Amino acid sequence: MLTPNDFVMMSLDLNLFFLRIMKEHALFLELGFTPRDSRTAEEAAHLRMVFEKLLDEAAELADGYASERAIESQQFVTEYTMEAERLTKFYTGVMIDPLITKKEAAIGPGNRGAPPRDLVRAVEALDRKAYRASSMLADFKSRLLASVRSCEMFTLNYPLLIEHILREARFFMTMLVMLVKGEDIMDPRDLINKEAFWNRIMAEHSKFIAGLLDPSEQNLIDTARMFGKTFDKLTAEAVEATNQTLEAAKVTDESIAETIRLRDFKSAGTDGILNCQIQSIILPLLGDHVLREANHYLYVLGMSK
Repeated sequence: MLTPNDFVMMSLDLNLFFLRIMKEHALFLELGFTPRDSRTAEEAAHLRMVFEKLLDEAAELADGYASERAIESQQFVTEYTMEAERLTKFYTGVMIDPLITKKEAAIGPGNRGAPPRDLVRAVEALDRKAYRASSMLADFKSRLLASVRSCEMFTLNYPLLIEHILREARFFMTMLVMLVKGEDIMDPRDLINKEAFWNRIMAEHSKFIAGLLDPSEQNLIDTARMFGKTFDKLTAEAVEATNQTLEAAKVTDESIAETIRLRDFKSAGTDGILNCQIQSIILPLLGDHVLREANHYLYVLGMSK
């Protein structure tokens, strides 16, 4: 069983990362619908606001109780997040509250000692609310994916992207259930299973980037496709390692090295998009979003920025 201190820290770290990710998933879906499906876009907007409220609550609870390593990893916010949100708001007209990002960026590491009982109860309540909201979002994504794949609805988001973010929502829900049960979500014995999950995510990020860059950006497209193939291979190797047919430590070392390279590629790409130096149909916040996910994966792998 987790100690109250570990439960609070792991829960807050997880929510500070994933609630922002879920909020942005809802935003990206909201922006992808045609005028015919304005009511579906409104449903996505409602879900976005639910996650925005929960993220604000997590940030309120977290100061002095989040882990220093998670903060330093830049999985919560990066040097680009504020500007990426400002530009995305400018391009889309969707309101994005910068105060939540400022609050999250100002969170200090755990230095307050053992958490009081009321904080433990509040964090457990947050976990349960985050699970319910993620369940609603997962159901929305599942219905959307079925409609798109049956050609009953058109969206500007790839079907694979909808499936991709559905898997992330379900992964978050699994972690929340483990925490409420008092289980260690950072157990090193489970690392190779997380590698199989996150290597697939990194592969798909690379393929989405290649597909959203302007055709004139051929060098960047080639690099993104190369990363896609590399992480497809790493995904297969991680699956082999879970079956104990390949050495797990070797896969982990390769995953770390390639994720650092991909993280740096995403960072340079986000900077280029923000400074209008890269031609694409990638929203600024999407660039920062996939960068934060790479930072989170490095944190899971035991690496910090």
